[in-house]
Formats: sequence, C-alpha cells, structure tokens
Amino acid sequence: MKSIFLLVALLFCVFTLQAQSPCNINFSIGNDSTLLCGQTYTLQANQGLDSYAWSTGSSQSSITVSTSGTYSCFATDLGPEIVVNGDFSAGNTGFTTGYTLGVPGGTYGLLSNPGTYAITTSPSNAHNNFSSCPDHTTGTGNMMVVNGADIPGTNVWCQTVNVSPNTNYQFSTWAANALNDPNVAQLQFSINGTTLGTPFSTATNACTWNQFFEVWNSGANTSIDICITNLNSSGGGNDFSIDDISFRPVCTYTDQVTVTIPPNPVIQVNSAQTICEGDNVDITASSVSSNMTYTWTPGGAGATINVSPNATTSYTVVGEDANGCISNTGTVVVNVNPLPVLTFEGDSVICEGTAGLIKVISSIPQTDFLWTNNNLTLATITVAPSTTTIYEVTATSPQGCVATAEFEMTVLEELEVEIEGNTVFCEGDQNSLQAISNLTETDFLWLPRNETTPVLSTTIADIGWVYLEGTHPVCGTEIDSIQLVLGEKPLVSLPDSVNLCLGDEANLVAVSSIPNSEFTWFPNNLIGASQMLSPSESSYFYVQANVGGCKSDLDSVFISVNPNCDVEVPNVFTPNSDGINDYFKLISFEGIQQLECVIVNRWGNLVREFDTPDFKWDGTDKKGNKITNGTFFYVIKAKTITGEDVDKSGFVQLIDN
Repeated sequence: MKSIFLLVALLFCVFTLQAQSPCNINFSIGNDSTLLCGQTYTLQANQGLDSYAWSTGSSQSSITVSTSGTYSCFATDLGPEIVVNGDFSAGNTGFTTGYTLGVPGGTYGLLSNPGTYAITTSPSNAHNNFSSCPDHTTGTGNMMVVNGADIPGTNVWCQTVNVSPNTNYQFSTWAANALNDPNVAQLQFSINGTTLGTPFSTATNACTWNQFFEVWNSGANTSIDICITNLNSSGGGNDFSIDDISFRPVCTYTDQVTVTIPPNPVIQVNSAQTICEGDNVDITASSVSSNMTYTWTPGGAGATINVSPNATTSYTVVGEDANGCISNTGTVVVNVNPLPVLTFEGDSVICEGTAGLIKVISSIPQTDFLWTNNNLTLATITVAPSTTTIYEVTATSPQGCVATAEFEMTVLEELEVEIEGNTVFCEGDQNSLQAISNLTETDFLWLPRNETTPVLSTTIADIGWVYLEGTHPVCGTEIDSIQLVLGEKPLVSLPDSVNLCLGDEANLVAVSSIPNSEFTWFPNNLIGASQMLSPSESSYFYVQANVGGCKSDLDSVFISVNPNCDVEVPNVFTPNSDGINDYFKLISFEGIQQLECVIVNRWGNLVREFDTPDFKWDGTDKKGNKITNGTFFYVIKAKTITGEDVDKSGFVQLIDN
C-alpha cells in the first residue's frame, strides 16, 4: 500500500493567533502493481504542483516504467501569498522602509536625492536620467523605484507577516537596474533582523528583471518581520526597481510505489567470427530460459544459423519465451577477410628453346605463393617449357584466405622463313616471290628492295640475289635467300592440222627452239614431246615448251576426225543414159586420199582402169566402145588420208537395156 509522507507536517493545529497550515494535499503517485512482462505502467502524481523530482530523474508530473522496482516522487508546491501589496498595485501602503518618499521639485524629479523612493509605473517618471521600463507584473503596473542610499544596511522594504510553525517559506522578489550603470545595488533578504541567503545584485543593463529567492523554515515562529536591505553605500548609481515581492509557504510531498514486472529473458551469443570471403560459419544464441525462439536480422529464425556474408556484417538476434517476453538484443559480428585477387606480369609467349618470366601479384600484401608445377614459393619464377604450359599458383593471405589462378605460357616453334617462287626470270615475264613463315605476326623485309609486303613482284632489275628477313616479336629474326637468273623463252611448233579416221591414232611431235625442253599438252596435262592422240571428234590440242621455268607461248594443232574412212562399191549399174545408176562409181570414198581401180572381164582381159577416187565407168572400154551386158571384176587399191592402205575387190553386173 502506498505511503504518503508530508515532510512539512503540522505538529499541532493552532487556531489562535496562528495561520492554519496550507499543505494539506492528499499526494499520490499510484498503487503497488504487478504486471505481465512487456507491459508498462504509468505513475501519475497530483498535477499542477510547482516541481517534481522522481527517483528516475524525471521532473514531469508522471513517468512510465517497464521494469520492476520501487519508484518515488518528491513534489513541491508554493502555498497562498502572505505578502500584502507585494506588486505595489495598491500604491505606497502595506510596507515600511528606511527610505524617504520622494517629493516633487528636485533637480532630476522625485528621486533627485539618494535614499529616496517612489511607487510609480516607470523609473523615468521618478528621475530624469532613469530609463523608461515596464513593471514586472503586467508591464503597465506599479513598481518601487529607489535612488540607493549611501548608508549600507538601509531597509528598502519590510513587512510583518504571520507564519505557521515548522513550515518552509520562499521569500522572493524581482529586481532590475533603473538605468544602464555598472554600480548596481547589493540587496539582501533578512527575517527578524537576520540575513537570509547571500546578497544579490541587479543586472547592469536597465529594465532587465531577474528573480531572487531564498527558502526559510519558520521553526517555532508565528509572526515575523521580513525585509529587503540594500548593502551598497555608493550614492552614484545604486539605482534600482523591485516588484512582485512574495513570501509563500513551500509544501513538499512524497510518495512511493512498488512495481513488479517479470524480467525479460536474457540471451547470450557467441563472440565475433572471422571467415574468408566465400566461406560460411555458424553463429549461435542461447539462454537459461526455456522454450525460447530466436529471430536473427539478417539471417532468419533458429538458435543457430549458418551465414556466408560477402562483407563484414553484424547479425542481431532477439529471443522470445513462451509468455511472449522479448529478450535483450544480441549482436554477432562476422568479419569477412577478402580473398587475394591475383594478377600476372611476364612472358605469356616465348620461343622454343628460351626461358620466360612469370610474376604473380596479390591484392593483399605479404601473401604467400606456391606454384603447383614446380613447388616454388617465389612471386617471380623463371621457366623454360618445351610446349605450351599452364602454370597454377596458390596464394594464401596473412589471414589464411586462399585463392588460385592460372597463367598460360605459349611456346612457339623456332622461327623459319622461306622464299617461294620461280628463280628463273624469263624474258618479257614478271614474276613474284612469296614470303612464308611458320609463325604468325612475322614481319618481312625484302632486301635489297627494302619492301615489307609478303609478296614481292620482281622485274628484270631484280636479277641476282634476293634476301628475305623475317622478324617475330618473340622468336627473333631469320633470313632466307634466293638467286634470280635470266632464262630464254622457247618457241614451240606443231603441224597446223591432221586428218584422222575415227578410231585411228595420230602421232604428234612437238618441236622446241631450245634443246631439252619439257612439253606439256593441253587438255589433260600430258607430258612429253611426242603424243599418240586418238580423239573421238575433231578438236584442237595445245602444247607448251618449258626450259628452266621459262615457258613458251602455246601452239595448237587441229585434228580432223573422219568417222567413215573406207570405200563402198556397188554391185550393179545400168548405163542406159536414163539418169539412174548410169555409172559404176564408189558409193563412198570419204577419207580416201589415193585410189587405183582396174576392171577386167571374166577372161581377165583389161576393160578399164582409173586413178582417182571419184572415177566414173560409163560401160565403155578404154577406146570408148560400148560393152555388152555381162559380169566384170574390179580390183581397188586405195590409201587413206592417214596413209593407211585399203584393198578391195569384187564383181559388178552391167545391164544395158
């Protein structure tokens, strides 16, 4: 149950010649209470008092608490005003003073002389040199304006008041300088002739009101004389105003309550963790309280979570018990050390038979290295692979973080350069030489021409030695050379044409103007001076002579192919001049170049003979006499256009009717 302590209490009530105690408020801040965890409780003191001092340090009329404990409040309140006419609104009455009331007619006005006072609305109304200032109470009301006396200890204002025994009282006033002057009044409170507190002074600037007060306990007193005294003895300056003089009982109250709130669960977390980038780690929260659930931010739910942050991260966790009570917040910092980032410098391409350098650079100082290929631990290594090789290095940072990287060293074949082209420069021709290298990115230089193209077009002016210099950015420089010589261009000849019977062969021989020439026949790229040709139809054949690379112009031969190289003889004719079959002649003699024909009777006597293939026998003897009907024999000897002999014999019937 609450307890109310009235620090300033009436020991007894005195109704005769004493003031009744004003401190009779029923002060309370609430009741003792038991709450659920997580709940809050507001303690409210009586409102409208002058000051509050809670055990929590608050100065408000109420506080809200969320933890168990005993809470108290000490409050003060000023009672009713005891001073009469403290604001001088009733004028020059209700008080006594050691000063003289100012009168008109002075050099500077009412307060021309030190030790005088006036009740007025502004200091300037009482003295020409005083400032125009409002009163403190309303800004337009009265105040007491004083031209300070040059006798120290002179009472400025006094009044007799009744008090309650053993009661605290606050004695206060507002004071201001009457003009801008550093020589200010030195004022002092006193009760029954005894000083109260320390002297106080006005501000040096005029019209600046400041409050001064002291607290006094009445003890056994029931009636007292209260005074404000000026301790300044200077007649120059020492001019001031006072207003709103107050003497009021100070009531103090206290109360306390006990609030019981079950404690929130307490959790613990493991210490900060350190991992390498890309790794993971378990972080754990725990509590002596049972049935706890945990929520991590970031991370999710659970007493233990596995995390893999990319950068250093703080993970916070709160726990909640079965009653919904929330724990304190735990924090685990997971420090993430970066992996070494590796870069390389060195020879990515070397030439076969040479050595190259590889230097690995880590983004993290003091990183250790291990090369897998050769177990070297240096940052820079020298290697001489015979073939293209990939070198792997493992880097370990001072924090133990490991990364691997690869460097490929390409091994090129030794540089080879070669000139391709015809070394014989033929009269009237223009040749070209081709630069060949087994390695790409080779630069070429033809000497003595100083040309850098891969193909060099040569003229007769280049007869002699030609040099090719090939330079590779990795494998250095190699040289090849070739000698150009001047050759003679041959002349080749063939017969203009050849007649050939179908199925026969023509033996053609090409003749060159230069001995030991080589011959190529076209079409079919036949090789040799002599060729046996048997075309199926009439066509042209060409031949070219070649001596040391100098080639002749083409010569041609036309082979005329006759598909009917033979003689065809009739076996009857009727020489009766009717225009039909009047002659004995060859039905066909195509391809026959020469011919002899002898005709005899059945007794073997010569009748006629002819020596051309186009002969005609009209049935007369060699004297022109007509021959009677009968059977005659013929013998034909012929030669074809290819020189082949054709022999033919038979009989023919002569009918003349």
